[in-house]
Amino acid sequence: MDRTLVAAALLRQADPADCAVIREFVCGLSPRTQRLRFFAYVAPPSTGLLRALCGTTGRADVLLVTGSDGTVIAHGMAADSPGRDGLESSIGLVVADRWQRRGLGAMLLNALTTRAARRGVASLVMEVLPDNHVMLGIIARRWPDAPVERTPDALVFRASMLSVSGDLSGSGDHRATGRSAA
Repeated sequence: MDRTLVAAALLRQADPADCAVIREFVCGLSPRTQRLRFFAYVAPPSTGLLRALCGTTGRADVLLVTGSDGTVIAHGMAADSPGRDGLESSIGLVVADRWQRRGLGAMLLNALTTRAARRGVASLVMEVLPDNHVMLGIIARRWPDAPVERTPDALVFRASMLSVSGDLSGSGDHRATGRSAA
């Protein structure tokens, strides 16, 4: 895994002013990557989808990873809602094709998970297509005991924030204990 290019990336909160660059990012994703994230081909994104991805609805924690030139290279979001055992957060991640397999998805998931813990989220919900082997591998490493439900289209994982296991990046052990990190 080439980490050199990841070091030049910046993780930051999305802003409604980012809508144009997020639209450009989504339009630059391959059809396969669009399908694995959105379960459909979405370029160009609809107005409603773009508003959600930009965080303008106020219902999600939206993070971006940008390259040294400011271009969006990864997008992650966590949408909180009341759940079975308290607040739950639905997680969605997507990394630009040429930046995949460099640890950016794991970095986004780590950041979203930490931020969710700070908001008091009890569990995470991740809906994944059965052929999204990279994300399934990440979930299996991070939440090996997460219950999974099969729907007609996807696998739905519900992971307790208390059952976080291991570090996704391979760069150290950052285990969650159910308390928010400082």
